[in-house]
Amino acid sequence: MDLRGSRCKYSRRIGRKVDNKMEDKDPLARRGPIRQRRFRKKSDYGLHLQEVQVCRMLYGIYERQFRNYVRKAKGRPGNTAEELLIMLERRLDNAIYRSGLATTRRQARQLVTHRHIHVNGKPVDRPSYLLRVGDEFGIKKTKLQKPVYSDLQEELVNPRDGFWLQRSGNEGFNFKVDRLPQHDEAEQGFDSAYIVEFYAKFV
Repeated sequence: MDLRGSRCKYSRRIGRKVDNKMEDKDPLARRGPIRQRRFRKKSDYGLHLQEVQVCRMLYGIYERQFRNYVRKAKGRPGNTAEELLIMLERRLDNAIYRSGLATTRRQARQLVTHRHIHVNGKPVDRPSYLLRVGDEFGIKKTKLQKPVYSDLQEELVNPRDGFWLQRSGNEGFNFKVDRLPQHDEAEQGFDSAYIVEFYAKFV
């Protein structure tokens, strides 16, 4: 599975949407006279593997790094599936996407790697950076002059009350981690229990 490939093609192949940007698209629709695909019944291994692939595609994580997340979640007290979701939500690229600074996680990842983001006043170029309670992140002031940010402030969605990310400052481009995210606030397009069961033999 190539994380850099087309989300539409992968969604059409498995019959499920793997990107929030595809809300208005039908993953089963295709050009030509054939409009639907017939899917053969998957084995238990295939069902578990599909949940892993959907989760990795949504968050944009490669296999080796994803296994490390599962290994760390397994070593923590509490439910392994819930701990895994919390760690995935704490990633810097995901937090940027959740805050509204980027429309997709791909765009959020690009902002981080191009050093447009600062965390606690210092530039961070690792999308996998795990945020902690009290951390503040946002767009660097030296980058706000770029055209991409000119209309962004009007399009930003205010986080709901009680959400784990809250606005910080008056500029509108800074956010603070008010608390750790809950597992029910994470992406819901896959079954995390299947993911833990899939990696039970490997980690």
